[in-house]
Amino acid sequence: MDVPEKTYFEQHAEELLSNAGLNKAKFSEAMGIARQNVLKLFETKNVFTLMKAASILKAPLSTLIYGNDSGDGHAIDGFVEVDGKVHRIRSREDIESLLGLLSD
Repeated sequence: MDVPEKTYFEQHAEELLSNAGLNKAKFSEAMGIARQNVLKLFETKNVFTLMKAASILKAPLSTLIYGNDSGDGHAIDGFVEVDGKVHRIRSREDIESLLGLLSD
């Protein structure tokens, strides 16, 4: 997996906040930091900070790091249980693989 030089969050933080209905002041309050430190927070690569931000923004951590990383233009992340076995679905290939199991 390629590690980006800048996270999606670094490049699109204000857009992510807007999509979540938050402004910088409300986001900084939710993160527990001073308002004047929010721009520095946007540059973080600390996974625990990003996890907290993802929780507040109600977005998958992978979105904050990579953006829409499914490769086909769709953000997919979920689980499907088939015959008592749980399958994680994160890409088109995962769906196709599962469909292959069902057609056997």
